[in-house]
Amino acid sequence: ACMNPTAGAFLINPRLQRLFMTLAVDFPGQDSLMKIYGTFLNGHLKHFNADCQELGTKLIQAALANHEKVVASFRKTAVNFHYEFTVRHLSNVFQGLLFSTPDTFNDVNKLSKLWLHESERVYADRLVTIADLNVYNKNVQGIANKFFKIPGMDEFYKKDKAKPLIFCHFAVPGEKIYNDIDEFSTLQKILEDTLSEYNETNATMDLVLFDDAMKHICRITRIISNPGGHALLVGVGGSGKQSLAKLATFICQYEVFQISVTSSYGIVEFKADLLNLYIKAGVKGIPVTFLMTDGQIVNERFLVYINDLLSSGFIPDLMTPEDKDNMCNAVRNEVKQAGIIDTPDNLWDYFIDKVRKFLHVCLCFSPVGDKFRIRARNFPALINGTVIDWFQPWPHEALVSVAGRFLGDVPNLEPELLENLQFHCAFTHMAVNDASNAYLEEDRRYNYTTPKSYLELISLYKSMLGQKRLELKQAKERLENGVDKIAQASAQVSDLQVNLKQEQIIVEEKKSATDALIISIGQEKAVVDEAVDAGSADEEACQKIAEEVSAFQLECEQDLKAAEPIIAAAEAALNSLDKKALGELKSFGSPAAEVVQVASACMVLCAPGGKIPKDLSWNAAKKFMGSVDKFLNDLIAFDKDNTPENCVERCEKDYLSNPNFTADYIMSKSGAAAGLCGWVVNICKYFRIYQVVAPKRGLLLEANNKLANANKKLTGIRAKVKELQDRVALLEDGLMKATEDKNTAIASADKTQKKADLADRLVNGLSGENKRWGAAIELFGVAEAKLVGDVLVASSFVSYAGPFNAKFRDLLVSEKWLPDMIEREIPMTAGVMPLDVLTTPALKAQWGMEGLPTDPLSIQNGAIMTSAARWALMIDPQLQGIRWIKEKWGDKLRIIQLSKPNYIQDVEYCIENGIVLMIENLQDDIDAVLDPVVARQTTKRGRNTVMRLGDKEVEYDPNFKLYLQTKLSNPHYKPEIAAQTTLVNFCVTEKGLEDQLLALVVEKERFDLQEQSSALVRTLGEYTVQITELEDNLLFRLSNSQGDILEDIELIENLEQTKRTATEIAVKVTQATETQITINQTREIYRPVAARGALMYFLIDVLNVLDRVYQYSMANFVYILKKGMDVCPGGPDQSMVPEAEKTEAVLPVEKRVEALIESVTGTVFHYVASGLFERHKLIVASQLTIAVIKKQGKLPMQQFDWLLRGPRVTGVDNPLPEWVGNSNWECVQSLRDLEGYGNLPDDLVGSAKRWREWMELERPEEEPMPGDWKKMEDFEKLLLFRALRPDRMSNALGTFVKSVIGAKYVTSKPFNLEESFKDSSPGTPIFIFLSPGVDVAAAVEGMGAKLGFSTETGRYAAVSLGQGQEPIAMNNLKNFHKNGGWVLLQNIHLTIDWTNGPLEKTVDKLADGAHEEFRLFLSAEPPPSLERGLAISLLQNSIKLTNEPPEGMKQNLARAYGNFTEEMFEACAKQGEFKSIVFALCYFHAAILERKKFGVGNLPNAASGIGWNMNYPFNTGDLLCCGQCVNNYLENNSKVPWDDLKYIIGEIMYGGHVVEDWDRRTVAMYLDSYFKEELLEGIEFFPKFNSPPNTLNHRQTMEFITETFPTESPLAFGLHPNAEIGFKLREAELLCSSILSLQPRDGGGEEGNSVEDQAKMVLDDLVEKLPEQFDMEDIRGRTDEITPYIMVAIQEAERMNVLLAEMKRSLFELDLGLKGDLTMSALMETLMNAMAAGAVAGSWSKLAYPSLRGLGSWIANLLARVTQLVEWTADLALPKVVWLSGLFNPQSFLTAVMQTTARRNDWPLDKTVVLTEVTKKQVDQIEGPSRDGAYIHGLTLEGCRWDEKAGVLEESRPKEMFCMMPVITIRAVTVDKAEIKDAYQTPVYKTERRFREEVFTAQLKSKHGQIKWTLCGVCLFLDVV
Repeated sequence: ACMNPTAGAFLINPRLQRLFMTLAVDFPGQDSLMKIYGTFLNGHLKHFNADCQELGTKLIQAALANHEKVVASFRKTAVNFHYEFTVRHLSNVFQGLLFSTPDTFNDVNKLSKLWLHESERVYADRLVTIADLNVYNKNVQGIANKFFKIPGMDEFYKKDKAKPLIFCHFAVPGEKIYNDIDEFSTLQKILEDTLSEYNETNATMDLVLFDDAMKHICRITRIISNPGGHALLVGVGGSGKQSLAKLATFICQYEVFQISVTSSYGIVEFKADLLNLYIKAGVKGIPVTFLMTDGQIVNERFLVYINDLLSSGFIPDLMTPEDKDNMCNAVRNEVKQAGIIDTPDNLWDYFIDKVRKFLHVCLCFSPVGDKFRIRARNFPALINGTVIDWFQPWPHEALVSVAGRFLGDVPNLEPELLENLQFHCAFTHMAVNDASNAYLEEDRRYNYTTPKSYLELISLYKSMLGQKRLELKQAKERLENGVDKIAQASAQVSDLQVNLKQEQIIVEEKKSATDALIISIGQEKAVVDEAVDAGSADEEACQKIAEEVSAFQLECEQDLKAAEPIIAAAEAALNSLDKKALGELKSFGSPAAEVVQVASACMVLCAPGGKIPKDLSWNAAKKFMGSVDKFLNDLIAFDKDNTPENCVERCEKDYLSNPNFTADYIMSKSGAAAGLCGWVVNICKYFRIYQVVAPKRGLLLEANNKLANANKKLTGIRAKVKELQDRVALLEDGLMKATEDKNTAIASADKTQKKADLADRLVNGLSGENKRWGAAIELFGVAEAKLVGDVLVASSFVSYAGPFNAKFRDLLVSEKWLPDMIEREIPMTAGVMPLDVLTTPALKAQWGMEGLPTDPLSIQNGAIMTSAARWALMIDPQLQGIRWIKEKWGDKLRIIQLSKPNYIQDVEYCIENGIVLMIENLQDDIDAVLDPVVARQTTKRGRNTVMRLGDKEVEYDPNFKLYLQTKLSNPHYKPEIAAQTTLVNFCVTEKGLEDQLLALVVEKERFDLQEQSSALVRTLGEYTVQITELEDNLLFRLSNSQGDILEDIELIENLEQTKRTATEIAVKVTQATETQITINQTREIYRPVAARGALMYFLIDVLNVLDRVYQYSMANFVYILKKGMDVCPGGPDQSMVPEAEKTEAVLPVEKRVEALIESVTGTVFHYVASGLFERHKLIVASQLTIAVIKKQGKLPMQQFDWLLRGPRVTGVDNPLPEWVGNSNWECVQSLRDLEGYGNLPDDLVGSAKRWREWMELERPEEEPMPGDWKKMEDFEKLLLFRALRPDRMSNALGTFVKSVIGAKYVTSKPFNLEESFKDSSPGTPIFIFLSPGVDVAAAVEGMGAKLGFSTETGRYAAVSLGQGQEPIAMNNLKNFHKNGGWVLLQNIHLTIDWTNGPLEKTVDKLADGAHEEFRLFLSAEPPPSLERGLAISLLQNSIKLTNEPPEGMKQNLARAYGNFTEEMFEACAKQGEFKSIVFALCYFHAAILERKKFGVGNLPNAASGIGWNMNYPFNTGDLLCCGQCVNNYLENNSKVPWDDLKYIIGEIMYGGHVVEDWDRRTVAMYLDSYFKEELLEGIEFFPKFNSPPNTLNHRQTMEFITETFPTESPLAFGLHPNAEIGFKLREAELLCSSILSLQPRDGGGEEGNSVEDQAKMVLDDLVEKLPEQFDMEDIRGRTDEITPYIMVAIQEAERMNVLLAEMKRSLFELDLGLKGDLTMSALMETLMNAMAAGAVAGSWSKLAYPSLRGLGSWIANLLARVTQLVEWTADLALPKVVWLSGLFNPQSFLTAVMQTTARRNDWPLDKTVVLTEVTKKQVDQIEGPSRDGAYIHGLTLEGCRWDEKAGVLEESRPKEMFCMMPVITIRAVTVDKAEIKDAYQTPVYKTERRFREEVFTAQLKSKHGQIKWTLCGVCLFLDVV
């Protein structure tokens, strides 16, 4: 399968094709298709019911009929390149039908409906327009009605509320059954549930499931559900393609994969991602959707892999052999299980099949621009391997429906109002679409709207309406609260007065009661004092006893403390005993003596009543112990305080005295005995201590009793005193209570008094506010109802108005949106404007203080940026927006550029830390890595919000803000960016700039006034903010006051303070406003200067239309404007005014303003002109003049438009053909329609004599017009020149400029680097455009040497850029930037990547930290040599200079002579000769430079080469070298060696540049005419200009040139005056078209035919005209001998055949392409565009002959050539006269003449040449071929004419550009006879371009020598247009 007959290349090299058998495979016939599809459809339907089985045939017939209809209706075109319908599409329909199952599809109607659905999916979903869709719907309904009767089919195709025609795999939730869905509500419920389920596990998608979106989800699901199903979703950015694809993938339960584009993502990473996908799908069998957008295709090579993946699934270089083996091994088991032999091929095929089954590609592309079309052409699988789902622009009904869906949940909207809002939203969107088209037409600016923009509008409207309603409610509540509080206070005033009187009475009563109590208390207090004195002595005695008792008690306690450890030890000893141990002791029979002693001691101590028993034996002891428990308890309860003393003494004597009676010792005998021993010892010790303590205790008891008695007595005394004191206290409490009551009464009275006062103050103080707030509350009530409309205007404005300029914004609001709202009766405030809703005076004032310009457009931009939900992208060429943002955020703002290495790290840091980020200086596209940031794509991760940046997730801080800014004045952002951002057009308006410049002008002229004005503006701004804050504060305090407001004194005092401040500020505002009015009146005097400044800026701002290097920054413009004011004479400060221009006195204001206008205009113009190419200077001067008179209201626009376009009325007879050309007469007929020119044609005929005289003047612009026409305005006369003398148009325009704004605007100033250097600074480089022969380095070095900057001093460096020079250049730049010095970087166009990268960034920040003596000089070749444009900011920031030779002979001569000095002349011994020769040399130099303007053959689009065949870089260096040579030769020779000088100059110095021989002859002829002996006496260089006397010094000679050089004419160059006509006509056309290109385009006008339509019309015409090809075999067969002439005929016929074959082939292909039968290739498109433009296609030109003709004329010429060949080949005899111009290779015919003659005369061919003789006959007078050569015709003479009578060359007649030659005889002669006396050697060229088109040299007789005709540029042409 080799070729697609409708796409790709259609030619195979025959040498390759011969090796193959070629088979053509046609589209199958009906029978074949019926059989193919019948086989598997009927087989599938076997299991269905009988009715369904019968339907099978009808389904196939319907499908085939529909396919045929689609193919016929939708032809492939250049635009609809994907309208190609093949068997693949037919199969897709049946594939869908095979989804049906017998259970579900048991009804013929349902099966028919399924066919309808599948057909729509396959065919309709790829259609581009709604119109095409309607055609399809109509066709398919017709077919359906023919074959089936589907009930309710019309319901699917209704315009409004159509039923869904949808089948899907998820119609029944939980079951994968292909079924239909009856209602959109059902589908919506399913999809909303699925969406919420999706959002639980994935990044949240806030999708709007309107009808279209749901349909797309079903379509995508259907595509990717099929094995190998790939989707191509085509729609503008913001259509929701990605989101819908993700949801569809989720429904299919597949994984989604998207590549993560990072700054380093490339082919390697892409292949790695693809490999992972292959492993996932092919090895693991995981279904996955590979979702990819066109924005992610960062390298076009990605599509090579995608193309392979789509077409076959096999990507050749994706895997290494190892990878491939791994894949095969991974599926080996599956292959075996499937019963397939596991050969490598089988394994690989199985793997690829699995990939195709599980891997689905979903491409999301935008149809905007050419990229999609080109990609589809280069990678056919994008179309052939996918199913297309074309996202249509939403129709009006969809817009209305979506608005209804979303606005339905807005509260408080009546159904009727809701409907009106829906329709208005749709209207708003459509109006913006229309405005965008008009905007492109008028301002050449692109703007896009997308579905996302529309949804953003509705979303913004809802949120803004809710917010405004809330704000209004809160504001209303605050005011109501304030009014209520004032009303409360007012109501309280009278009540308070009554209360006050009653309270005064109570106060008096309380005072009397209190006074009586005071006396009573005094008496009682005296009695108490007595009793207190009496009791104090008893108190003291009692106290003394208490102290003694306390001391004795302390002593006793200390003694007892000593006994405590002993008791503790005794207790411890007892605690060591237990029942078991005592039992054991008791069981001893005869214990040790010590144990017996212990038992005896216990019996002694425990003897009752101190009666010690006599028997203390062991047995007695055992009895004594008795019950062990009781014995132990007795010991524990032993009364240690009352132990009998005799018992203790006995123990001490008998037992304790024994040294072994210790617990430790006895422990060895018995543990229990040891415990009892310890107890005995400690009881005895305690007894001895207690003996001492017991008496003391008795004494202590006695003392305590004594103390108790004393205390008892004291208590009695105290009780009595207490009783008395309580009585006094009771009285005092009474007094206190009475006093409190009295004080409370007084306070209450005071409070009431204060309250009354406060209420009075509050009511009176806020009476003004009360009224105002009351009125405001009423207004709020009204406003609330009107918010619906007000907010709608505001939200529409924010969503859509940003990209437009002021004119279009106003048009949208005032002429589109508001009238529609009024018509639909949507409630809104009368005359509401968006800013009324979006801003407040306070907010505007605040922006003003932050640096936002105060013009309306800037305020609108501020409002849009602060209200928009999307990030703002500022189109900010004048940097006004970025200045505001920098001022607004200050240090909190981080600024980066995308060119910064690793900038993404800065972005991440800002996102994570909530920092405000500005990305400045964006280009036309935004890096794909930033898409998530720009689109605010965030995901919830638990509590955190994250954003995915490339391959990592970043935590998202909600405080993060992003601003985007571009310096491009007219960027073209794709719809995706327009949808994701809010584009805001900050391009300054003329009015806005005028106001800004007014401030500058007044600051310069009246600094005091401007300072006062600025201060006032600032103060007024602050006051406005302050008043708002104060009012807010007032209401806040009122609303937040708790309880009774009249009790909050602080609040009321604050309110009064606030009120006082507000009143003071209001007074100040009034005063400031009055002062401002006065100041503004004074400032307005200077407005004309500002207006002229603004006019100049907008003039230079559009110059980039002429050439892309004309870029100017606002900062540079303002600097030059200020300079213009500084150098203006007549001001108070004249320090910068040139000495000669200073005035003695200060000019009056009116005169001063005029002087300022003149100075500013001149300074700015000359600054700009120094950087303009010569060809553009008159254009810019003319545009300035036009702008000035337009501003003055003196420009008739209709006439101006006619002047620029020069329309013609064809088909009118010309009554004056002798002296008025047909084209001129056609212009006159068109001009008569304008007012004032109606009688021009009649006057031309009636006053023919006077008009003819004027028409034949050489310089008619210098002479008055005939008759009353001379009274016309200067501008009106220009139209007469455009019509009658277009060749003098540029001169007339120059004269017009002089008369309106002055001569200095049309006089070129010479290149002056030193003057421009004054304007430079460390931050402003000088950029010099290179011209041939200009040595920039020498100029910079020369100036540097004067100022001390040279290589020797180490303060100058020059780097010529080229390979590897960039680091050296950058090092020098950084070094000198830091330490001071000059750097020259030459040829920066050679390293364009470096120039537009690192260098541009460096220049942007050049002013930062630069040494004050640092300067940067740059040089580059001027366009069109620049393939890529230089960076705009680089050009904007530089002072641009051009150093071209000035236009005009006078200027060039002065410039050339200016290179010599008086010192040079004085240094020569032969001064006179040297001066004469140097002047001639300068004239020669000026002449050969300026001659170029008449036409240079090898320049792009050259139409004439009469000046030079080639462009040569003659330069000042050549001139100076020649001057030096002349000096040397004069010094070394006694006579002037003329021949030597001519050879040195003509062959070496200047001749060294000259390549073409005929150009070298021209140089020699110039030198022959000037360099001769007569020069020393004085010669006439051209009429009225002689050489100056050689006695004049240098200055006098310069004056001589200035004063005596006559008006320039071609005679100055030796050319005929006619030579100027062609040049001037071309110049006039260029001039008018250039000025036209600078004009803003107005809207309107009918839409022309498309390129395709125009090309088709031309194509059809050509196909009819093209002749048949020559039958070469027949021609060759008709001759026995091939003579040279027959060989020429055969060769010409062969070449003609090649050309005709290519033309026919390419036209046939293009015809098929335009019909849609072929895919449009790049070559076909080129041909189509050429034909539409009326040009000859390059593919034809290559095979044809040189020609400058347009297509129509070229075809006529081609047909004439064919006619000659047809006649010649008919009998193969030499024609009587050969039309030499009609041959491809005319040289071959001349060779044939020489061959024939040489053979006849037996001459050697290399010694034979041709000669020409001009006959006096015309073609029809020739009777037969020449006997000794051949007759030729068709040659045309330029530069002179042929005098047929005299048979010689003669001067041309005026305005006769060309002269047709009679028949010429071509003869061959031997070389020795070739000389013809008095003949001019005339070059013969193929076309007027001349360059490299020479055919031969003709000899034409002449009375004049070679010099005259050579300098006239005389030659012959074969073909003249």
